[in-house]
Amino acid sequence: MSTEPIPLSRLDNSNERTQRLLIEVADILSHKWHPVILTQLLNGEHTFSELGTAINDVSNKMLSDSLSTLESEGLVDREVVNEKPVRVKYTLTRRGRELETVLEPMLKWGREHLADGRVDTTQQPTGPRLPDRPGREVVDDE
Repeated sequence: MSTEPIPLSRLDNSNERTQRLLIEVADILSHKWHPVILTQLLNGEHTFSELGTAINDVSNKMLSDSLSTLESEGLVDREVVNEKPVRVKYTLTRRGRELETVLEPMLKWGREHLADGRVDTTQQPTGPRLPDRPGREVVDDE
């Protein structure tokens, strides 16, 4: 296997198409709770309440909104179970399960590069590193 990077413009024979694809994938995975929910569902089906219990600090509204978005993206299936009480089960679709190959490297990279693999629960996620934000330095990609 070659260690030479493939130029991004060659990935889809079109730099414009590559950029559009990256933006669409990032749009789905950049939501704070989407990768967490997807990773939880990789372990099998869960009810709404099981997901709410398993995922720290997510509100019921945010979980519901996130599940609806993931369902509309074709990544999550929602099934109403007609029992008493009525339950809703969530599972990953084939497309959703295929994201495991994306989520695993994200976790690996995070363990290797973010706070020595430890997660600082006191710090809120940051946005882009902009020059006028105190405590943040601008990263020069060149």
